[in-house]
Amino acid sequence: MNLSNITTYQAGAAQASMHRLLQKVSDDILKPYGISKMQWMVIGTALDAGDTGIRISDLAETLGTTISYITTTINYLVARDILIRVSNKKDSRSKLVTVNPNYKNRCKEIESALRIGLRSYIYSHINQIDFETYMKVLYQLQQIGRQFAD
Repeated sequence: MNLSNITTYQAGAAQASMHRLLQKVSDDILKPYGISKMQWMVIGTALDAGDTGIRISDLAETLGTTISYITTTINYLVARDILIRVSNKKDSRSKLVTVNPNYKNRCKEIESALRIGLRSYIYSHINQIDFETYMKVLYQLQQIGRQFAD
């Protein structure tokens, strides 16, 4: 395939198709855990923030979504005892969210299931060098996107 002649609509269709596939496969893998791919990204980002937690606004920015969407998602995950709200010692006006310590082992299980599932359904069909290039480009595009958001 000669990628130098690809049209913008062909590239867009390929991106949209891949996004839908990743969404479906991820949601299917996550279904037994009762969470969606976006909820998993919220949980994982809070997990990465550690026990100190992450501000809701920072979570929304990291995931490229709105504060209202993140707030709704957090409320749902707090009600399920997956996330907890903690006081922000630096700013008493805001709250931080972190993963409930009782859910951290479940996070390891979910990460493993997703990693194995995505590798077997999708990424096993791509050689290691191409996959690493794909991830490198994704991170570069993410950085460009953050520059436009500022």
